Amino acid sequence: MLWQTPEDRINLLKRLVEKKSVTGTEGEKHFPLFLKQQLEQIDYFKTAESHIQLVETSDHKNAICALYRTYETDNTLILMSHYDTVDIQDYGQLSDAAFDCDALMKAYKSNALFNEQIEADIHSGDYLFGRGVMDMKSGLMMQMSILERATIESWPVNIILVSVPDEEVGSSGMKAATQFLNEWLKSLQLNVTLIMNSEPSFSQIPHDNTHYIYTGSIGKLMPAVMVYGKETHVGEPLKGLSSNYIISRINQEIEYNQTFTEKYKKEFTPLPVSLKMHDLKSEYNVQTPFISSAYYNMFVFKQTAEEVLEKFEHVVKRTVSEIKRDLSHIIPDIPDVKVISFDTLIRQNKDIDVNQFVTATGDQERAEQIVHGLLTHNHSNDFTVVIYYAPPYYPAVNSSDDKTIKQIVKYAINYMDTNYRRKLKKIHYFNGISDLSYVNYQSDLKDAEFYMKQTPGYGLYYNIPFEDMHALQAPVINIGAFGKDPHQNSERIHIKSVSEEIPEMIAAIIQKFLCNH
Repeated sequence: MLWQTPEDRINLLKRLVEKKSVTGTEGEKHFPLFLKQQLEQIDYFKTAESHIQLVETSDHKNAICALYRTYETDNTLILMSHYDTVDIQDYGQLSDAAFDCDALMKAYKSNALFNEQIEADIHSGDYLFGRGVMDMKSGLMMQMSILERATIESWPVNIILVSVPDEEVGSSGMKAATQFLNEWLKSLQLNVTLIMNSEPSFSQIPHDNTHYIYTGSIGKLMPAVMVYGKETHVGEPLKGLSSNYIISRINQEIEYNQTFTEKYKKEFTPLPVSLKMHDLKSEYNVQTPFISSAYYNMFVFKQTAEEVLEKFEHVVKRTVSEIKRDLSHIIPDIPDVKVISFDTLIRQNKDIDVNQFVTATGDQERAEQIVHGLLTHNHSNDFTVVIYYAPPYYPAVNSSDDKTIKQIVKYAINYMDTNYRRKLKKIHYFNGISDLSYVNYQSDLKDAEFYMKQTPGYGLYYNIPFEDMHALQAPVINIGAFGKDPHQNSERIHIKSVSEEIPEMIAAIIQKFLCNH
């Protein structure tokens, strides 16, 4: 046995953390090869090498899928994780130790760098610190331990471990894995009955010590706006209309606007915020800006892409009409500002090859360049606002009403209370955004088509496997270990939670709800 004691699990977690896999680095590309080597140490895979598959992504990385196959049933559990991490710039002078849990802990104990709460956790001996130790190599480690146990004990359920790159940026890993899994499942005639992610428990408010279990994952859309005003010399400001003025007014109406929040049960989506707002001037001069751009983070529970963009368009149209009203007394002949969708803009320019406008490598920049290129292709677009979607899109997913999920949650809460005297609380939507968005697509495929039409570069530079996501229908749940401060230099995981409590609870859940059906 490799990873069946708390000590062995912690040692595995340290080794996983030690293998650097920051998104977009060579380490991320090499990590799945290391992971494959680890899985090949399990006796089962020594005679079933074909059951470990590397899945190439669109950006030439690899996801890994490992299947434990029983022939007693077709029922299959998918265990999901991601192995990439954010970078380590926040560790400063201790960046060399960020991936070495023991060295980092030694450094932290020798230097009082944090507030009282974090210092208390450092000296308690209850936590393991390091980049990725919480988000989310903790989940990967637990799932590797569970997979090994299933092979040793010959559990009567099929298990596919899926670990992917790029979760922290664009989810190319999970999108590729979703397509592969559908093909693999069909070829093996397996039936997915549950999809389990093991992202760690995220706090809901500062100093929150509650351990959560999640029956869904929040959705994210990025409505965007590009403003084409009218240039003029700064000495003659009334002969033009600054795009910065227009977009600043739009921004004021969009950010923190409660119209876009959504309620489900007692949960609310966070308020919308701007992730980028800028004009497109490349250098200083005394010409007023006439093209400006912004895009916004909007979380969703049940709202569709079409519903969100309709709300967005309504606010933008109302705002530009108010701008005309407010400026008409100083610019008497100010024209109307048109508001159009990207779908309208592209249909007006259907013979233009948008590839000619694209030089960027980032999804958001490419989308912006396409809109910019189409707007400036001719000079008839003064006083125009284009609304569109910038990538990425994470559809919301929720299985709270599923009968089995309800039973699992009830069992998990009782299990933790009975065995460890710990309180576990259910939340309907994981609030950290996760790759669960790319399974069990729950909106109508017509809404997917709407999103495609309103997203510049869709099908050329950015894709979502909506049909494969729709086909991969199974209830979802997220059960992870308790940790604190993901994406901070105080990132840490509770040692007993990750090495004993949660892996044992997940194993008990699988045996009770999947092995006896």
